[in-house]
Amino acid sequence: MIERVVSWSLSHRLVVLLLVLLLAILGARGYAQLSVDAVPDITNVQVQVLTNAPGLSPLEVEQLVTRPIELAMSGLPGAQTIRSTSRSAVSAVTIVFKDDVELAYARELVSQRLPAAREAIPSSARRPALGPMTTGLGEIYHFTLAWPGHGSRELRTLFDWDIAYSLRSVEGVVEVNGWGGQTQQVEVRMRPSDMLALGVTQEEVESSLLGGGQNAGGGALERREDQVLVRFDGQYRSVPQIAGQVVKTRTGGVPVLVRDVATVQEGDAFRSAVATADGEGETVYAMVQMVAGGNAHQTVPRVEARIAEIRQRLPAGVRIEPFYVRTALVDRVLGTVKHSLLEGGLIVVVVLLLFLGNGRAALVVASAIPLAMLGAFACMNAFGMSGNLMSLGAVDFGLVVDGAVVVVEGTLTVMVMKKLTAKDALVHESKTFGAIAFGVFIIGLVYVPVLLLEGTEGKMFRPMVWTVLFALGTAFVLSFTWIPVATAVLVKKVSAQDSFLVRLLRRAYEPVLAVFMGRPIASATLALVMVLASVALAMGRGAEFVPRLEEGDLVVQVTRPTSVSLSEAALGTETVERTLRAYPEVRRVVSRTGSPDVATDIMGVEQSDVFILLNPRSTWKTANTREGLIAVFETELRKSLPGTLFSFTQPIEMRSQELLGGIRTDLGIKVFGDDLPTLVRLSHEVELAVGSVPGAADVRTEPVSGLTMLTVQPDTMGMARSGVKPESLRVAIEALRAGRTVGTMAVGERRFDVVVRFDVPPQPELRSLQDTLLPLDGGRSVPLRSLAQMRLDDGPAQVSREQARRRVMVESNVRGRDLASFVGDVEKRLAAIERPPGYYFVLAGQYENLSRAVTRLAIIVPLTLAAVFLMLYFAFRRALPAALIFLNVPVAASGGVVALAARGMPFSISAAVGFIALFGVATMNGVVLLSAAQSFEDEGMTPREAALAAARERLRPVFTTAVVASLGFLPMALATGTGAEVQRPLATVVMGGLLSATMLTLCVLPSLYSLIRGRLSKK
Repeated sequence: MIERVVSWSLSHRLVVLLLVLLLAILGARGYAQLSVDAVPDITNVQVQVLTNAPGLSPLEVEQLVTRPIELAMSGLPGAQTIRSTSRSAVSAVTIVFKDDVELAYARELVSQRLPAAREAIPSSARRPALGPMTTGLGEIYHFTLAWPGHGSRELRTLFDWDIAYSLRSVEGVVEVNGWGGQTQQVEVRMRPSDMLALGVTQEEVESSLLGGGQNAGGGALERREDQVLVRFDGQYRSVPQIAGQVVKTRTGGVPVLVRDVATVQEGDAFRSAVATADGEGETVYAMVQMVAGGNAHQTVPRVEARIAEIRQRLPAGVRIEPFYVRTALVDRVLGTVKHSLLEGGLIVVVVLLLFLGNGRAALVVASAIPLAMLGAFACMNAFGMSGNLMSLGAVDFGLVVDGAVVVVEGTLTVMVMKKLTAKDALVHESKTFGAIAFGVFIIGLVYVPVLLLEGTEGKMFRPMVWTVLFALGTAFVLSFTWIPVATAVLVKKVSAQDSFLVRLLRRAYEPVLAVFMGRPIASATLALVMVLASVALAMGRGAEFVPRLEEGDLVVQVTRPTSVSLSEAALGTETVERTLRAYPEVRRVVSRTGSPDVATDIMGVEQSDVFILLNPRSTWKTANTREGLIAVFETELRKSLPGTLFSFTQPIEMRSQELLGGIRTDLGIKVFGDDLPTLVRLSHEVELAVGSVPGAADVRTEPVSGLTMLTVQPDTMGMARSGVKPESLRVAIEALRAGRTVGTMAVGERRFDVVVRFDVPPQPELRSLQDTLLPLDGGRSVPLRSLAQMRLDDGPAQVSREQARRRVMVESNVRGRDLASFVGDVEKRLAAIERPPGYYFVLAGQYENLSRAVTRLAIIVPLTLAAVFLMLYFAFRRALPAALIFLNVPVAASGGVVALAARGMPFSISAAVGFIALFGVATMNGVVLLSAAQSFEDEGMTPREAALAAARERLRPVFTTAVVASLGFLPMALATGTGAEVQRPLATVVMGGLLSATMLTLCVLPSLYSLIRGRLSKK
């Protein structure tokens, strides 16, 4: 088949050229349209249901809101996990689906269940709504607002009505979320003393305002030939208009107006979030979220263009200050990838020129590199894949040109030996191209295990493998179409003498080959010792899921006691910001505290995310590494704010881990059970146990207890004596602080809530609250202490659930050691903790991904290697060549293990992909050598003669393919830019493994083939 393809290509050169041009056009188009990002989107398919429940405590939210929603969502097709968080006044339920469920379909399934959920929750709770359709890569643009000389209320109003609305209409933007500032509203602050004097009740004040503030239609009137619409315009448009509403009419027709019993003024809504920046006070923090599947490189410029338009119409002095833009990280990561690919390509071209000794031949082989990548880009664009660190970072140009190298090298050899033209040499040599095609096919086959990975590891590494397979597939086709045509056209003369480098290589190789051929048993023993030594070395290596991508910026998560006030939390974040800004490495520090408007990330006021924007590493002075800088920061922060917990992470890392499992650190220990006090006790024991393990950092238990609540318990007898109904007492309590919304006021296109509340000091004492007078009918009043008991209680700040069970999370980062060994020590500590029946621990986070990937690879890789062995057996029709070639696998692995150990790298899934790529190249080189030996033996040579002839003839192609594949990874192995830490293990394994595999192929295999085939032939 391959012979016919080569023959057809040589006979139809123009057609092949046109097809190559078409490939180039499609590839260029695919590259231009390719979606790019820093990393693959590993977010699972999930849908969030968010519900605001004003006035409800965390336990009440759990029982009255969260559990009914969980029940309504149970049994959804494709749903895997339901987890939830209940905090004061807000519920978030997350439904995680299988990866094969489309996100839009999952949202539709959840939407269909929402009506049933709405009916099951209290009417006081707002309608459950779906969270934004976004992912862990959705937070693409963060900015703050500044307006010197103006208050936070004006700034927030400007954001809500002039900025956020405009940005939400940008293509690719799904939500614009905000923290901080004061949300403007109209306060109707009732004065109990005046209400009592005029005989006005709270109900009457609310009723008078509910009647207005609304528009209505009254149909239409016919006036001669015209029609006139009738409309009622009762919309509030000013504070005096609201203050002038009639509450009631007293005896004698004297009206009582709202302003007679209440102070009407512009005020601020109760808020649950605050933002600060650079230690200079409060600000408004905004985050633009991209729709799932969007292209950050296209969406961010649209956002920036819209912001430029918005700036033109904002009042003078307003500043929109971006501080975290995703494309900056994308550009840095892709810059690292492009730099590595460019350098790798140049190295491959130089190596080809040195080994082939023919400039035109080297150019022909090198042409496969851009063409193969163009083919990969076309396929990636067609299948909707993005270009990122993982999908592009594993492409080795040396691997891509392996097939072309062997084709061209074989052609050059035949041209010299047979004195043939390039075309005739190609026709003659095409009989051996089947073995080359078989070897390239095996290189692709060994990647199959990675394609079968699931979950996070599958989403991370499948794009990498698909890109490699697209490039290899394109190069495979080019090797037997374009490469023969280009060789026939361009390569006219070939020197009968090898290049200087190859001659030098042959002179060095001959005595080494003679030694190995003369001592086959010793050769085999050497290979065995290498394998056994690497096994012993591997047993002591640690393991991690993937090396941490250094994003270039940091996030420190600050956790305070749950009883902290919002104003105190803001002061704390300002202290953090000032402490960090003192370091020259820090460019900006921006903090967000509490939950945003759209509570996709439910945080209490005790929790803050502090974004630390760093200067380029080349300017660092305090420390040279990220870990060193974190250690300095953490030490100083603990001095500044004793008793506060700090946990360091990175922006994308934090959001992705949180969406995947509700975890913001490397490792999470979930403590499951039913009784909250027992869960809290066990979680603190777990925290102490984990904190005692070497390498543990930022160990903390999620805030559960310690929230102080003022509980108002109705006094039935007191209410009966005063003639007060429970409903009247409830609405009075609502109006004490939060207030009751009774309408809206329109100012142009802006709308502000009109809220009724009692005129109570912002920070009242318990006694003064108890003495608050509640006006009743008939001019009577009664203090609240006569209607209810008020007491301060401690309650849970948060209730988390997963799979219908309560759980508490203990989180920890890992520093200074690998994840696998750390988890092993943690498991030993956890086993010593006594648990009541029904309570158990589950480890989650990065270790869960590593464990799942290793388990799956441990099954699939051996099956794939077995399939490769069977293919080798059927290809050679003998067990010996197949077995000898298969020896390359453990020997190649031994070199990879030694290389990892030499560089102090733990095993990771990135390294595992490197081993898989290594096995393919090693197998191909074995096929190239032993297929030649078998051909020579079939021609009548003895096994020893055949082995020697094959080793000498195949020295150049085997060594060249190994060197180009190895050196093609050299820039990745030595890279230091953003994202290089993910590439380094893969490149290190391939380079080290090819060194040992090439030694086996060129030295050990010929001697073993000669020994075993010689004995078999004698029998």
